[in-house]
Amino acid sequence: MAEQFGADELAHWVGLLHDIGKFHPDFQKYLREDSSSARVDHKGAGAWMAIDSSLHPLLYPLAAHHGGLQDKVDADDWAKKLNRRRVEEAQRMAREHLPELSSPVPQFPRWIKDKLACEFFIRMLFSSLIDADFLDTEEHFNPAASISRSAEVAIENIQVRFEEFQAAFSGITDDPVNRVRHDVYLACSERAGLAPGFFSLTVPTGGGKTRSSLSFALGHAVKHGMRRVIFVIPYTSIIEQTAEVYGKALAAIGEGIVLEHHSAVDANEEEDESYTSWQRLAAENWDAPIVVTTAVQFFESLLGNKVSRCRKLHNIAGSVVILDEVQTLPAQLLEPILDVLRQLVSHYNVSVVLCTATQPALKQSRYLSGLPNTREIAPDPPRLFSILKRVEYEIPARKERWSWENVAEEILSSDQVLAVVNTRRHVLKLLDHLPEEHLFHLSTLLCGRHRREVLREIKKRLADGAPCRLVSTQVVEAGVDVDFPVVFRAIGPLDSIVQSAGRCNREGKLMRDGRPARGRVVIFQPEEAGMPGGFYRSATAIAQQLLQEEAIDLEDPVLFEKYFTRLYPIRPTSKEREIKDLRCSFCYSKVAARFKIIDEETLPVVVGYPDKEQIMPLLDELEEAFRGHSKRQLRGILRSLQPFMVHVYQNQLLKHEASRSVRRIAPNLDLWEWLLPYDKLRGIGKDYLEPEDCIA
Repeated sequence: MAEQFGADELAHWVGLLHDIGKFHPDFQKYLREDSSSARVDHKGAGAWMAIDSSLHPLLYPLAAHHGGLQDKVDADDWAKKLNRRRVEEAQRMAREHLPELSSPVPQFPRWIKDKLACEFFIRMLFSSLIDADFLDTEEHFNPAASISRSAEVAIENIQVRFEEFQAAFSGITDDPVNRVRHDVYLACSERAGLAPGFFSLTVPTGGGKTRSSLSFALGHAVKHGMRRVIFVIPYTSIIEQTAEVYGKALAAIGEGIVLEHHSAVDANEEEDESYTSWQRLAAENWDAPIVVTTAVQFFESLLGNKVSRCRKLHNIAGSVVILDEVQTLPAQLLEPILDVLRQLVSHYNVSVVLCTATQPALKQSRYLSGLPNTREIAPDPPRLFSILKRVEYEIPARKERWSWENVAEEILSSDQVLAVVNTRRHVLKLLDHLPEEHLFHLSTLLCGRHRREVLREIKKRLADGAPCRLVSTQVVEAGVDVDFPVVFRAIGPLDSIVQSAGRCNREGKLMRDGRPARGRVVIFQPEEAGMPGGFYRSATAIAQQLLQEEAIDLEDPVLFEKYFTRLYPIRPTSKEREIKDLRCSFCYSKVAARFKIIDEETLPVVVGYPDKEQIMPLLDELEEAFRGHSKRQLRGILRSLQPFMVHVYQNQLLKHEASRSVRRIAPNLDLWEWLLPYDKLRGIGKDYLEPEDCIA
């Protein structure tokens, strides 16, 4: 497992060491005769051998291969807690049975020259150890599950099938949008042979980067002996869409190709099947050719410490990682994110592709330890943006402010229109000023299943030419495949404005008087206060400055380098510095606690959608499983409930608990039931005590 990063000999040695304490007669007695007694330490013998070999960092994986990576494991302090007699007896017996333990001790790779590199290497070694341990145990106790993992499909075969699928439609039609998509696809296929490293794919919204980036990734993986493609997406709301695109393209190959892994996967398998389902097993360690996941899952695993998070890390080595909508990476965590990306590219046989229409400025600079030698894949991005100019922007004067009545009046002047505002509170305000006929809403005030059904209905109405008015937060901006003729966007960060515009005339099919026409994107300044604070407000202020400049071209990708170059120097950096210091001190659990992509403290509430009868049987099963201490059953039910969950702020939840509008489903279980009616338009928003500046 560690061969991809040149640590196969060291990993083999760690694998031998980690359980040699089990050779001791006391442990054998515990296994064979008296399993009810207190467990006998089985980690100390191997850890002490690592200390004797002056490989102190190996204490972290050896001492924590069950409980997770811990903070500042001091060799001397740790050794004082050991029973030296028992340790030495176990080591002696281990050497009798494992002659390899007397061979020369492998050393750390020579490229490890600083603490951050060592800290990250320990994570990857730990991942290799615990996954091997789990798989060995599974093979012994659950051979059916072990066998079901073994259906492997060569990445070369996947590439061939995908290229066949693309050939059936790419370049067939000759309209401007499809010409650009085909040009981007050809460029991605042709440049897949470039040497591994960092790449950017700067393509206008609707330019076909989802399929084209996969073409590059598969070709690149085949050319350079890589094992998988990992597609990292900012929001769960667009994961299913991406996984569905790839699933359809590769359906002829069969199961075992595309793994969709995120917190809201609706895994409704029967309990007996849950341990043999390929999707379930592959999610444990990402042993799949194509993985579609979230930025939260990806980066919080890379800097996590729990066994369940870290188990997959070694399978990121030898991968092509596609970061979709890369501009959404949290600015306050850029340094640790960019560091782990540099580690992966430099030492773990990984290539990284930065995909977006609004490319952030992630080069090396005074204010950022950036990504070196990033090569553009797309053919002449400014030309692509010029060809795909499908909208006209209307930018109001700086002092012009619109009331919600004004916004509603403008919305009602069009049958098909999207309005994107900055906060959920503003969404609710605007909904109050609109008639509910033909009206829809998207935000995290809706549960996941409701959002999916709303999107399905919206796409159908847009395709049929039926009336459809959508009010949304940013959840609609990045990658959601909808196509409105008119979009209103409240003033916000510049990248968000342009991403919203990407939902306007997306396919370039808008016609007026029988001739091709451009969509209308109106940027407006709400009269009511309530702009989110912090970095979001700073980004909006810079956007306002740029929008007042003469001859500004929001279709010019160079503009976004200018925008992010102004923005990143003013980002908050205190958390970045703290995480770096903790990593250099090998404080794994503290790093995991500090590194959170989503900073707000939210808790899940189960809602009655589409009605209470839908979820009551699951809630009854959940309570029964909790009382019966059945972790296996509990896990399956929680997965089934995921589509019916809404996450609310902890302080707001306490207020609702006091007013008895929610109830805790079981003691010590962080899950609540929403007792108030769930509104078919507003979700929980009709009664939820909404904070002023909640964005999503």
